[in-house]
Amino acid sequence: MKNPKFVISGSGSQFTEFFLQEYFKYEKFKGSTLVFIDRKPERLKQEIRLAKAINDYLGWDVKIEGYSDRRQGLPGADFVYNFVAVNSKGAWAKEFEICAKHGINAYEAYTIGAPGLSFSMRHVPLLLDICKDMEELCPNAWHIIDINPLAKVLSAIQKFTKVKTIGYCNGHEMIVMALEQFMNMTDRDGSQRDADPIEREFMVPAGRIAVELAGINHMQYCLRIYDAQTGEDLYPAVMEKINATKISDFPGGYRFSFEIAKLLKVIPSPADNHVGDYIWCVDKEIAKAAGLGPYPVEQWFGGKNADDWAKIANKITDAESAKIFVKQRRIGWMSTLIAHNMLSGEPKYFPALNVQNNGAISNISDDIIVEVPGVIGPDYVKAVAVGPLPDTIAPMCELHGKITNMAAEAAATGSEELALQALLLDPFIHSVTVAKNILADILAYNKSYDTRFK
Repeated sequence: MKNPKFVISGSGSQFTEFFLQEYFKYEKFKGSTLVFIDRKPERLKQEIRLAKAINDYLGWDVKIEGYSDRRQGLPGADFVYNFVAVNSKGAWAKEFEICAKHGINAYEAYTIGAPGLSFSMRHVPLLLDICKDMEELCPNAWHIIDINPLAKVLSAIQKFTKVKTIGYCNGHEMIVMALEQFMNMTDRDGSQRDADPIEREFMVPAGRIAVELAGINHMQYCLRIYDAQTGEDLYPAVMEKINATKISDFPGGYRFSFEIAKLLKVIPSPADNHVGDYIWCVDKEIAKAAGLGPYPVEQWFGGKNADDWAKIANKITDAESAKIFVKQRRIGWMSTLIAHNMLSGEPKYFPALNVQNNGAISNISDDIIVEVPGVIGPDYVKAVAVGPLPDTIAPMCELHGKITNMAAEAAATGSEELALQALLLDPFIHSVTVAKNILADILAYNKSYDTRFK
């Protein structure tokens, strides 16, 4: 593909900053077209200013465009990256409030259960509308989504559209960093630092440990843990150390996950707040011992306003400052590598993709959205068949996966009946009355948003 066209939908997102740090690392993207789609014109102007400054100083020869109307930017796109969010920070706090009102101890509160359903009501209709435009304006484009609730959005897209869509989440790198820290293997492998012309060195795994993960988004499990350089199986050594370690001595953010590993004999991923919302045996004692509590929404780095983008753009004043910006990278923004690998001309292994199961996990239903390794080649993605999950965890993934599909369809169709059924199946809700009252509160709150509920 010569000079591909990239579109960033929801480009006001903080994820766009990380996307740009990756985009300008890869030689294959030189001469491509990069389109920003943002409904706020002043913010859009600053995003474009930042990208143009990097482009000019690095000599990337990228054609940069920006539109408030996505239909102007989508025609002819080859890759559409989607970072859209509907008032996520403000609404997120409300989800915690609703959970607390009804006695539910939510820790992450935007993937599953009542919060996941509520987030779906706001995000699924928007994503389906974007996909409808893509079917008309760029039917051959790949749609790469990095938003929450990822599995529910992807489930709805798979059921109601024909758009080629992949979900990406950075959890696989988070657990690798935690394992490297736990096993004292944080010395950096220099071979992991290159990305075409510019090295990586900021907040990424050291490249010493590799994992094979499988499960569902925000609740995968480590099937393999091995030395990335020698291939040595590290799982026995990791479990031996976990079993010999007190919960208070585990890395922060992984105390619950590693303590659960003692019981289930398999290590969950990506981190405590995510895992805690799925595993229904969490009680107050283990939560307290693990320091597990509701995610502090006020600390979330959230979306950026026009001034935020202007401050970043103001720092790009010459080639050296542009290189410093691009050199940095947060964990997880390997989503850009998906397009890079599709353009590389040969199949390449990719550590974690969200796709419809279709046999990748042999003891999970085919219609469930799973997170598994994949192979990415020219214009295709194929999930790696990982076999069965352990019996201790497969039922959890199956139940949450089925609820995800039900909630996704409810959000897509505006069905209160399906929404209630999704809540009734939620293992954290033990009362018909509570389920009905939670749904009433969710529907009342979401009336101020564009949903498909009357």
